[in-house]
Amino acid sequence: MKEWWVQVGLLGVPLLAVYLHIPPPQLSPSLRSWRASGTFFTYKDRNIFYRDSSGAVGSSDVVILLHGFPTSSYDWSKIWEGLTQRFHRVIALDFLGFGFSDKPRPHRYSIFEQANVVEGLTRHLGLQHHRINLLAHDYGDTVAQELLH
Repeated sequence: MKEWWVQVGLLGVPLLAVYLHIPPPQLSPSLRSWRASGTFFTYKDRNIFYRDSSGAVGSSDVVILLHGFPTSSYDWSKIWEGLTQRFHRVIALDFLGFGFSDKPRPHRYSIFEQANVVEGLTRHLGLQHHRINLLAHDYGDTVAQELLH
């Protein structure tokens, strides 16, 4: 009789193979809508998802929303409309490795790189000379601190 661990291993390998090839679940209608209302820009050959909405007339304020871990820009979906009533422009992105943005592997992710991605987005949108408000939570707080530094 073979060792028990060999039998478990022989059974486990096909199960793992099946698991890894199971397609991801379908997106909910609200997530499909969120993705459809956004677009992508390229940062160092990586596709970064962002959403950009014009809002309050008469305001010149821009706000960039920085999401938490391990989520995405969709964190802001329930307050998006309220923010567009307050700010002239509301922008949210999915950090590299999150949400609809590229997830390169292997890759050494860093807060500094995420801050550079946000700066790249501001350049892409022509906002480098505008006053920008940051609204962040969780992981985004750390990225915001790096941007402020």
